[in-house]
This record gives sequence, C-alpha cells and structure tokens, in this order.
Amino acid sequence: MGAKIAELASADPKVEVAVRLDVGSSPTQMKAGKVVIDFSQPEASLAHLAEAVRQKKPYVLGTTGFSPAQDRVIQKASRSIALVRSSNMSQGVNVFFSVAQKIAKTLPGYRVHIQETHHVHKKDAPSGTALQAGKLIEKVSKQKVTYESFREGDVVGDHRVTFTGPMDKVELFHHADSRDIFAAGAIQAAKWVAGKKPGLYSMQDVLAL
Repeated sequence: MGAKIAELASADPKVEVAVRLDVGSSPTQMKAGKVVIDFSQPEASLAHLAEAVRQKKPYVLGTTGFSPAQDRVIQKASRSIALVRSSNMSQGVNVFFSVAQKIAKTLPGYRVHIQETHHVHKKDAPSGTALQAGKLIEKVSKQKVTYESFREGDVVGDHRVTFTGPMDKVELFHHADSRDIFAAGAIQAAKWVAGKKPGLYSMQDVLAL
C-alpha cells in the first residue's frame, strides 16, 4: 500500500511524499511531512501515532486488526489530533457502507449476514471492512450481524451483505478490482484532514455521506 500511495501521489500535483516509513523505521522522521498516512501493523501504527500526537500531525489510519485496548489508545489520540480512521478508504466501499445502513434502517427485522473474501495473505478475519459494515448496520437495526470469511488466491476484496426477511432477500455486493482504490481514498483523506480540528473522523466524513 505504501508503494501504491507513493505512486499515485507522484501523479497528483497537490501532493508530495516527504518521507516513507517502514515497520521499524524511526517515527520521528515524520516531521518532514504535514499529514501521516499509515497502512502497517497495529504495533507499528501505535508507535507512529504516538509520535504524530507529539508532533501534532493529522493522521490517516488504514491499519486493521487492533485489539479493544489498542482501539482505546486510538480514540485517546484523536482528542489531540485530527485522525481519519477507516478499515477501507475506497469511495465505493464507503458508499456501500452508507447504503447498507439505509437498508438496515428500512428493514429492521431482517437477519443480516456478511460474507467477505480476500487474498490468502490477509491475517485478520473477518476483515476490518466487514466488521465496520457490521457495526454500522447494528447501530441502526439493533440486530446481531453474523460473518463468514474466505481466503482465496490474490482476491483484493469482495464483500456481500445479505438481508433476509420472512418472504424475500436483499443482497448488496462490492468487488475491488485493484488496491489503487484504497490508495486513492487515503490520499483524498489526507487532503481533507489537513487543517481539521482534533477528532476521530471516518471516510464517511471525508465524502460527506
């Protein structure tokens, strides 16, 4: 993801990559930039985030797989800096989230099941995208969401939400063709969060959904 973000940023006249950090790099190097974009691992993300708080740098966080305790650290950091957090930065998926919530609100009695498929190297299951969709649905429907995960080949990301009622079924599906959509969304979020007040934001805020 870092390489893809750097590639797309190089083609954007409004964006410049000031420094690239790998897992294990000193986070103090981020002082060269104005906004931090982080797609790494939970432990590395928290180390980078702590430094961003110290330097008062806005943050875009796309890492997933955090524990509840780590989630609380992220929430605390958002009191000091503007932080956009999303398990999926793509515009399409965030519209998918919005539509799923609207369906759940309209059909509150329907059972909801989320099925997701990713490449064999993805560690967390269910995916962060599936869990985020589930939380948004549960928030408006008060129904418990169930999950099913598959790891196959080099699948970028497929997510299907099924709403099942007593007499019919509604399905919502998103397929990602390329990881470019995540990188493009992260760059969009970085542009948006620059200059924002401290707080925990999502791609729903970035896209005004």
